[in-house]
Amino acid sequence: MTVAAAVPLRAPSAPELRLVPARRAMGVRLVGITTLLACAAIVVLAGLAIFHTMLATGQYHLSELNAEIAVERELLIDLRYELQTLQGPSEIELMGVGALGLVTASDPVDVRIEPRHITSVDSLTDQAGGDWLSIKTLLTDASTAHDRRS
Repeated sequence: MTVAAAVPLRAPSAPELRLVPARRAMGVRLVGITTLLACAAIVVLAGLAIFHTMLATGQYHLSELNAEIAVERELLIDLRYELQTLQGPSEIELMGVGALGLVTASDPVDVRIEPRHITSVDSLTDQAGGDWLSIKTLLTDASTAHDRRS
């Protein structure tokens, strides 16, 4: 006979659980970094596009102004030519004969005006009311005509 001895059997114990620090998978981390870099690149490209648009707008306005300056310069050249034409001797003679009723002199005449008359003309022009007619009368009275041959 065998004697049976009671040997307490231990029930299998639950395995000891330890907390392992959570580690993200390498793929998830790589996707996050890639997304962040892509967003940063898009923001930088958008900023560059806005900057380029501003530069192009400024360049367009500048080219418009340069074209306007070129047109105005051509107009200035035309106006200077017209001014020189109008101030030319033939135009002045035509205006004198036609509009002012001047006649061509038969002989060349020198007009001498004495210095005292010139100073009186200066005093008339300095006064507040000195008009051209009084100066013209004074000069006409003061001048003496002399023939060049004498």
